Amino acid sequence: MKARVLDGGDVLRVVDLLRSMGYQVMAPFVEEGGDGAFAPVTDENRDAVALHLPNPLYPPKRFALPPIEPLLEIRGHGSETTFRPIVQAPRVAVFGIRSCDVAGIGHLDRFYLDGAFRDIYYATRRETLFLVNVVCTRPGVDIGETCFCPCTDTGPAAREGFDLQLLDLGAEWLALAGTPRAEVLFEEPIFRRGGPEHLARRRALLDDLRTRFKTHTSWFAAAVARVTRGEVTEGTWEEIGRRCLECGGCTYVCPACTCFTVSDRPAGPDRTERVRIWDSCALSGFTRMAGGHNPRKAIHDRRNRRFYRKLSHHFIERERSVACVGCGRCAEICHGDVGMPAVVELLRRGPEAGGRA
Repeated sequence: MKARVLDGGDVLRVVDLLRSMGYQVMAPFVEEGGDGAFAPVTDENRDAVALHLPNPLYPPKRFALPPIEPLLEIRGHGSETTFRPIVQAPRVAVFGIRSCDVAGIGHLDRFYLDGAFRDIYYATRRETLFLVNVVCTRPGVDIGETCFCPCTDTGPAAREGFDLQLLDLGAEWLALAGTPRAEVLFEEPIFRRGGPEHLARRRALLDDLRTRFKTHTSWFAAAVARVTRGEVTEGTWEEIGRRCLECGGCTYVCPACTCFTVSDRPAGPDRTERVRIWDSCALSGFTRMAGGHNPRKAIHDRRNRRFYRKLSHHFIERERSVACVGCGRCAEICHGDVGMPAVVELLRRGPEAGGRA
């Protein structure tokens, strides 16, 4: 990877460069109440882009996999029916995406692109998506109470999957280009060559940051082993089910969840759209069959499937990663305390363990 240095006052000029290249830049802003959210950058709000803030709950995976995505337009009736694929390729740059979310999109890439069937809708959006990873460097701000990316080996600095990575070194920022299209940016005068001292500062900073997480030691291995060998007791799954409120929040904020449903909806007097919609294994209708039978009607059966899908060695081997990136959103949003940290603790020790990891 090529590396360059830029002054702290020039960081937002990267946003300007991307906009001049024809990208719609989505960046994090602080909303009323202090919550963070990604929104389009305009001339009016450009200076309000937040470089350091808690990770927005609504994951930026939606720029690669929209929550509602038109797939097909259907017109006419009978022998006059016509079908037209709706393939969209907006030029979007996500500025300020965290390392955990970069890993989440990497997981989606392997799921939608590397299997027996390549998803053309996802592939088209992904090819025009530019990711600017901003490394989390401020405990208590970037790094929250529920963050645990060191446990999933996805942070605090992403190793791959980004186009450009920016790391705050104080008065200066270190930029790494992960792709040739990011190297083009280094031709701009705001970037200059650094020295060995910049890389040494990067290594020292990351070594220190890995110890600043509330949970920074890996506890996945034992849970993966127990799930894979079928050693999790029915009582443990039932305890997880009793805590679950079936709201689906954990899946909708997860950067690595891939499940969707497909539905047809009227879009005009002679027009129907087929759309792909995010779905959640927490919802009772997720496994309900056409005739009304539901093979996973019990809540704990659906929770069983969710965590088997994320932690079983079969799926880890197929997709080359645990389907969890350590962002902590599920732990933050869950009212029943069955986010990933608490569930892994239960899977390791049984329902008598209780509590959060």
